[in-house]
Amino acid sequence: MANGSLRQQLAVLYQLQEHDRELLSIHQRFQAIPQHLKQLEDSVTKFKTEMTKKSDELADVEKSLRSKNAEIEMNDVQREKYKIEQRAVTTNEQYTALDNQIEFLDQKDSETEEEILELMEKSDRLKEELTDLDAEVAREDEKTAEKRLEFHEEQKSLKELIDEKTKQRSQYLPEINKELSRLYHNWVNRRKSDFVSLGKNGTCGSCRLTIQPQNLKEAQKYEKIVYCTSCKRLLYVEPLSSDIPFP
Repeated sequence: MANGSLRQQLAVLYQLQEHDRELLSIHQRFQAIPQHLKQLEDSVTKFKTEMTKKSDELADVEKSLRSKNAEIEMNDVQREKYKIEQRAVTTNEQYTALDNQIEFLDQKDSETEEEILELMEKSDRLKEELTDLDAEVAREDEKTAEKRLEFHEEQKSLKELIDEKTKQRSQYLPEINKELSRLYHNWVNRRKSDFVSLGKNGTCGSCRLTIQPQNLKEAQKYEKIVYCTSCKRLLYVEPLSSDIPFP
């Protein structure tokens, strides 16, 4: 392989690497959008779940209220029966016994009425909280709809960009020999990191360690592929002549 040919291929390979780095970044943004959309939906779901919980709690409170009011109505019916019986009894003992029953019902009603007041206060509070939550859900729905539209538009834009960048990628491959291309793709697929490391001022751009002098000399000749002895990446180093483009 001629010197110029290897240098030029390393230059193209580095360009391909930068292109792939950008393409990967776009892919990652594209792939993250479904998670962002799920987070939006989860936010709304959180409020709706809270609304359902409070609605169920309110339903239980109102059910208890109906039950307590029914108890008072039943006690009223029973109290009236006792009063009718009092008018028919013939002894003081019977009258007193019925009077005690009426007093017991009065005491129960007093306790029940206190419970009803507490339940009514709780019902009013829950209704107020539900009104606030309903407004919060409406605001969250509106905000989510806007963000959802933004994400879908970004998703479409990123997909178009990915297609464009993927198509552009093919222009680099014909300029790189098959063996170099194979080494590059094997590394990237296995390591998920850069394969080509820029060597500047005698330092490997990937591991930041000084390139061994003999390695640096060999790399600057561009007669063969040279690897960093520390990080094992392919070295693409500054040419000896400043007239040669780099990177």
